[in-house]
Amino acid sequence: MAVSWRCPAVKARAGFPLLALALLLTACGVARAPSLPKIALLAPFEGRYRAIGYNALYAAQLAFAEGDAGAARLLPVDDGGSVHTAADRMRALALDPAVAAIIALGPFASHPQAQAEATVPLLLLGNWGHARADDDALYLAHAQLVAARSADDLLMLEPARDSGEDLRDIVFTSSAALAADDFRARYQALTDSEPNLLATLVYDAARLALYAVNTGQAVGSGAYRGINGEFHFEDGYWRGAPIHRYRYQAGRLIAAG
Repeated sequence: MAVSWRCPAVKARAGFPLLALALLLTACGVARAPSLPKIALLAPFEGRYRAIGYNALYAAQLAFAEGDAGAARLLPVDDGGSVHTAADRMRALALDPAVAAIIALGPFASHPQAQAEATVPLLLLGNWGHARADDDALYLAHAQLVAARSADDLLMLEPARDSGEDLRDIVFTSSAALAADDFRARYQALTDSEPNLLATLVYDAARLALYAVNTGQAVGSGAYRGINGEFHFEDGYWRGAPIHRYRYQAGRLIAAG
């Protein structure tokens, strides 16, 4: 019923998160014993933005591997490629009582329509142009950055060579820290790809959710220290979140002065 981080098919990208969703939907309405707590990752795993989802998946896997996963499981779910399907996925997750938290990223899973369907703590990552729209939502980003289209993570996460735009003189802002060498090495033990800007925030979100599940605390109710600093939430936003400035150089994102 759940897909854990240990699943050997995780690198077989085609159809993997869709299978997770199919298994989830198959279980809906069927009486069975309570299953282990799940932390869902709702992200794009197909289509134009699939690289965003898989970068997040590997970061979440790393968090589960290095943290106290206990009896919790990671459940990757594809957002379906639209606001409508992302909202449908969110409703499906609401039908599974074992889902304890949802980590969501991308332009569709973060949309207000999708947010409104969440019935468990929803950890939103990145600047996708959508402000907080639901009481269950917690943004792992500075409130000033969340709805800023000029700081949209879509630009940061798409390689400059693929975007068709000259990004050299554009300064990007984010609350995510660039991956340090040790994090990059641990991440690349799972995959050959480079961790994108949100990888460290996904890692922190997964560890934060695991901590809440293992301690029985509400997600975001207390302080939690991660790679990106200490997480306190006020009115659904990360209180005291950093604002980092980045720019592209030779196709790579670097800190801007």
